[in-house]
Amino acid sequence: AGLSLALGAFLAGMLLAETEYRHQIEIVIRPFRDILLGLFFIVVGTLLNVRLLISSWWLVLLLVLLLQFAKAFIVAVLSRRFCKSWSAAVQTGLVIAQGGEFGFALLTLMLNDELASNTVIQPLLAATVVSMVLSPVLIRYNRRVTEYLLHRQREQSDLQRELASTNTVAKRDHVLLCGFGR
Repeated sequence: AGLSLALGAFLAGMLLAETEYRHQIEIVIRPFRDILLGLFFIVVGTLLNVRLLISSWWLVLLLVLLLQFAKAFIVAVLSRRFCKSWSAAVQTGLVIAQGGEFGFALLTLMLNDELASNTVIQPLLAATVVSMVLSPVLIRYNRRVTEYLLHRQREQSDLQRELASTNTVAKRDHVLLCGFGR
């Protein structure tokens, strides 16, 4: 089809993921998954220009904020159609707001095929890396950030009160089940 090797592999993987052989393929690939994931991030790490990250931190920070805000906004607006409230939609947007591996793949392809100069790709690559580093914090505190953004006070619903009482009991009384299920 004239596609690059990376794009062809991606499309082949997407097609195979929808077949009845999906589970067998997952089992065969599982031993290589961690090695290939580590290799992927090592390659991305070698592409990152740390000097640019330090010297142009303001540009990288601006790109991170733009990336996070734009992606969170788009996802929140689109997911509002399927969520009951804006709060849930904004939380969904915040959780998905970071840059991802597909962005790395696109930036690398653009760099290799000389579709954009190194001075354009490097800040975008640095912003994607920083957004992925910040993502655990954003995911953990997405509810608080949403409440701050929507200017809502925390309301303790019945479900939250039930969860709090369950957590209190769980800290004091432990039960260990052995041999249950598979």
